Amino acid sequence: MRRYFLILMLLIGSVAANARSVYSLNDGWQFFFKLETSSDYARHISLPHTWNLDALAGKGDYLQTIANYTRNIFVPNDWSNKRLFVKFYGVQSIADVFVNGHHAGEHRGGWTAFTFEITPFLKYGEDNSLVVVVNNSYQNDILPTSSEINLYGGIYRDVELIVTERTTVSPLYYGSDGILVHQNNITDTAVDATAAVYVTAIEDKSCDMTITVQAPSGETVFSRFMKARIEPNTPINIPFRIDEPLLWSPEEPNLYTVNIGIGPRQEDVVSVVTGFRKIEYSTTALKINGKVTPINGVTLYHDRAAIGSALRTRHYDEDLEQIRDIGANAIRSGTAPHAQYLYD
Repeated sequence: MRRYFLILMLLIGSVAANARSVYSLNDGWQFFFKLETSSDYARHISLPHTWNLDALAGKGDYLQTIANYTRNIFVPNDWSNKRLFVKFYGVQSIADVFVNGHHAGEHRGGWTAFTFEITPFLKYGEDNSLVVVVNNSYQNDILPTSSEINLYGGIYRDVELIVTERTTVSPLYYGSDGILVHQNNITDTAVDATAAVYVTAIEDKSCDMTITVQAPSGETVFSRFMKARIEPNTPINIPFRIDEPLLWSPEEPNLYTVNIGIGPRQEDVVSVVTGFRKIEYSTTALKINGKVTPINGVTLYHDRAAIGSALRTRHYDEDLEQIRDIGANAIRSGTAPHAQYLYD
């Protein structure tokens, strides 16, 4: 595993030596229940994972308990001037994350992504221990507090390691990409919008920032370079305008790409996609870009037989194909958000 990780790091690093890198941490985990008291009983597993698959197969009880997930991450010396973050796309329901015995953070809530910075706890040039303690028991301060759905314990969505420069678009803002695009005004001839960019830095108080907006065709329709002041937990707001926009609709889901670069040589680049559309509604109709759009929807839950909530991308593809086959054009999420892949 260590050799494979190093080869992967070198291959990606040769392409983008100064940009952020993202590595999957889905493989190489060991899992054991807290009541087993020792990792001697650990099973080798890959993510996504839930410990209630035995119950789904009728081979065991539905468990609301505590379990440990452990793996090592080799951190090369070359990363000593980098920042490292671990992003979890979904852990049911409480996650306590430890790196080399240090508590990196706790997240309460089983349906949303979250990210912790692990830079202060690392040892360079050697393996580092990552431990995630997961608890899926009902909690009075975590939704749902009462529900008929099963809370499938486990790290049931993907995990990533994010390696960035010391000044970077923040991965820490509520598990998002750190860039929120707000549409302010839309007409047939122009879109006025704002990109709210969260930046985190170790030493810098300001940074060079570049924004480019690309049309669905890939053509750049807006570009700007600016000097920006960095303030903790405060976004840098960048207004922009697109003339003669291609609006999003169910029939033509046009998507624009917003790219944010940090640094004089764009040492960090993050991209998000978004669609611009005008929505109006009344008691009788929903209009998208002025056109009445009938809504025929279904409720989509978060599990399926023999898989629980540990869905892969192919399962979402199958769900959406079935939804289209029955003539539906909208979904209501049962209880909580789905994986980001579904919305993408």
